[in-house]
Amino acid sequence: MADRLGPIEAPPDLALLGPLGPEIAQLFTRPFLVLHRASSLYTARICLLLLFDLGWEGRLRSGTTLDGLCEGLPEQARKPLAWMLPFLAGEGLLRQDGPTFTLVGQPDLDLAGLREAVEIEAPGHGVNFDLLDGVRSHIPPFFTEGKAGEGLLFDLTLFPLWLSYFRNENLGYFPNNLLTFLALRDGLPAGARILELGAGAGSFAQLLGQGSAAEGWLSRIAEYRFTDVAPTFLRRAQRDLKASAPGLPLTFQLLDLNHPLGDQGIAAESLDAIVGINVLHVAQDLEPTLRDLRSRLKPGGRLVIGECLKADLDTPLYLEFFFSFIKSFTEVTLDPHWRPRHGFLTPEVWVSALEHAGFRDIVCVPPPRPLMDRHPNFNAGAISASS
Repeated sequence: MADRLGPIEAPPDLALLGPLGPEIAQLFTRPFLVLHRASSLYTARICLLLLFDLGWEGRLRSGTTLDGLCEGLPEQARKPLAWMLPFLAGEGLLRQDGPTFTLVGQPDLDLAGLREAVEIEAPGHGVNFDLLDGVRSHIPPFFTEGKAGEGLLFDLTLFPLWLSYFRNENLGYFPNNLLTFLALRDGLPAGARILELGAGAGSFAQLLGQGSAAEGWLSRIAEYRFTDVAPTFLRRAQRDLKASAPGLPLTFQLLDLNHPLGDQGIAAESLDAIVGINVLHVAQDLEPTLRDLRSRLKPGGRLVIGECLKADLDTPLYLEFFFSFIKSFTEVTLDPHWRPRHGFLTPEVWVSALEHAGFRDIVCVPPPRPLMDRHPNFNAGAISASS
């Protein structure tokens, strides 16, 4: 297996994980570390195979720039290709010389071997690769016909794969939920009213209901408002979540974070906590969104976000592949100081954006530096900020 995956990163030292280190350390099992490495390799190979599917192998072997590869394509193709080429170079599948990217030799594009290695070490996690295969098979019309990525990636064929991906049993996704759970738990007052933004498949609400019951503090929660912009997710949660999160006092609401929350029935200073997991990076204009969220919190209330984090803005993260075709991920308002890029951000950029919006007492779980300096592939974190 070592030949297939290369070296597997060692777990971080407990001292790097902060006050909640013993609980965070449970994430870094051998199966998780193997899945993380295999997912990066699999994503890179899927990217290159996708470019082959589009008929561009010859252009890559001759050497091409981003501008050259985008020639004749819809404008929307530029952003995902601007991500793919450096990512492939970073994974050693393309050679980069300045702006030119070249395919040299016969790269290792074995997918079955990676699946086999993961099935040995982390059985049952092939769904992560099924989703990558699905993106490869569905996305070509994005490049060839200018079709919207949202419609291609969230059709009825791929929707069950997304549901399987965004679940607590998936070692690749679970860290997002666990770290947010830990950041929310401490300091939550009795009678708390909590709103979750973009609650999606409901995996965080499920973890919160089960985890708080097991730890004896479920009774602190007076209301948990499950919201999403997609009626499909909302209907599914209304049908299934009460059974998987028994005792959690659930209410449900359609909600769009890109519109003022007051216009959607969320009163000012009415919430003790707002939670969002991998959702705020798609806010179309982050500054007014954060200020609006702060105004909905009671004095001392907290915004708790779980986000995929980047060690630095210039290094592609394999998880970005899924979302680089989606307008809500790529078409956002930028600011050179506190929102310099679309998509996933560094912890420092998040702290700057939260401070700019008036939040205080900002705490990262786990503390990001020097953890991310020593483990640049560590890509999950939670941030708590008070109103």
